[in-house]
Amino acid sequence: MKKIVIVSVFLALVSTAIQAGSHIGTVQPVKVKVDRLPNLNIARCGHSIFCINGEITVVGGHTSGFTPTATAEYLSDGEWHQIPTTYAHDYGISVVLKSGQVLLTGGCKDNLGSGQTYEAEMYDPVTHRFTGFGCMAQKRTLGSAIELDSGRVMITGNWYADDCIEMFDGKKFFTKVKDVTVGRVVPYLFRTSDGDVLIVNDKDVRCNKVDSIVIDRLHGKPFTVPLLKKWKPIAELSTGHSQCCFIGDESQGNYSYLMTVSDFDRLSADKEQEGKSPGQIAVMLVKDTVFSLLPTTTPIPMTTAIAGPIYYFTPIIADRQSQKAYLYGKDKDKRLYVVCIDYAIRPAPLSLYYTDPLPDCGFGMPVLTADGNLAFVGGSEQTGFHTDNFQPVASSWLIYLKEEDSIMAASGGLSLYLLSGIIFILLFSVAFTYYHIRKRRHEDLPEIDIIDSSTKEPGPNNQLMARINKLMEERQLFRNCELKPSDIASELATNTRYITDSIKGCQNLTFSQYINNYRINYAKQLLRQHPDMQISEVYSKAGFASERSFFRIFKTVTGMTTREWMMTQQD
Repeated sequence: MKKIVIVSVFLALVSTAIQAGSHIGTVQPVKVKVDRLPNLNIARCGHSIFCINGEITVVGGHTSGFTPTATAEYLSDGEWHQIPTTYAHDYGISVVLKSGQVLLTGGCKDNLGSGQTYEAEMYDPVTHRFTGFGCMAQKRTLGSAIELDSGRVMITGNWYADDCIEMFDGKKFFTKVKDVTVGRVVPYLFRTSDGDVLIVNDKDVRCNKVDSIVIDRLHGKPFTVPLLKKWKPIAELSTGHSQCCFIGDESQGNYSYLMTVSDFDRLSADKEQEGKSPGQIAVMLVKDTVFSLLPTTTPIPMTTAIAGPIYYFTPIIADRQSQKAYLYGKDKDKRLYVVCIDYAIRPAPLSLYYTDPLPDCGFGMPVLTADGNLAFVGGSEQTGFHTDNFQPVASSWLIYLKEEDSIMAASGGLSLYLLSGIIFILLFSVAFTYYHIRKRRHEDLPEIDIIDSSTKEPGPNNQLMARINKLMEERQLFRNCELKPSDIASELATNTRYITDSIKGCQNLTFSQYINNYRINYAKQLLRQHPDMQISEVYSKAGFASERSFFRIFKTVTGMTTREWMMTQQD
């Protein structure tokens, strides 16, 4: 018994040492795997990008010569499929709606990024069709939009033109709501738990710095945040970031966001050209009207021994399923850097990943794929730390962040050799303790009872997995097409991460794969019992958001189409 206590204390000390080690030192860069995807049909930048129904989709932007293009492309079956849009949306506004459709509005009216438009259209990712239906109350480009719980969409922000707040009713009409204290270019829009929306940026409509950052609101009065006098928001000219940086849980009334901030002016930062970092980047947590710096184990790395300073050029993109957020940058040699922020832990551990130089990788907003990796599609040509809007690129790259064989974890500054040594000591201690316990039992006991392993208490993962399975089978939560790990965690009074870890550890499946298996089994049951039921009713009852995703996942799981599977049932 004493040995067990001693070993337990030793393991606790080692664990504490590991945690302490992860809070000090610098972040060690780790190289990750990249794949070259097919080139776009049209080189473009200033486009909107999103991933919906598992398809990466780009809309609008401008092509060579700074000429707007009224086209879109989606990646399916290993190739880009080009489709026409109703209007050209160069630096336009886009927002993925809860209905599964995408609202697209505004953009530059003429070549060279000049003028504004107010045309609006809707994209249906199932049919891959764009439908023009109306116009905004205000001509805009480089604005922002966010959908509210009511289904209405708030729009604000502009470029070299007047600004205001307007509202789309979710169907057809746009109406001006109120003026703003100061016009802004691509502002952050942060929803609050009381139904308000905050408007945040330190650049006016001409991209001039605003010394005193005033935060406008949809309903409340404007206010200021002293912390923003030092730490300035970074939005660059990337649209659609208000959705990407959300880390809260709407079902729990938690509206939390992460915002990239810096203690230097991006427009006058010339130290990068001298091989020096111009200042420090940090992460700000915004919850309701409370602004605070997110504590991290180490500062955001600004330089590396590989190629000097890192230029961070996009807002944060959060992966709510894994509870990690990503910040992107490049160096002068066109290596791509990704800072991974484990925001569910305080202080948040950081990891720094990098690629080999990618000479033709564009400068623009990336997108989180359905698999939790990152895709960089198109963008402007980069020369050093400067971009060229006249020479967009057509290249597409996939950065792997989820494959275990792609990343060797840096573990918050501890060297791999030290980690290996600690792991060896742990394994040796466990083996040593086990040997002596067994030996002691042999010496002290005349007989040894052989315990059947089936009678042992299951581990924590198995226990939780059993509860998850029971919940699925009794409550059929999988029939909710918007089901998230946080929903199950709430039902079982546990943590979201425990849910995904248990599914991965016990079933070797991602959360989506696990839920889709239940959905497909339920769909097969409906098809057997009700062969005359419409497919639209089958996939809807089973929890799929669209017919396209149902067919795709059905074939992935069963290896057959629904028609082929039905024929086997008849046979």
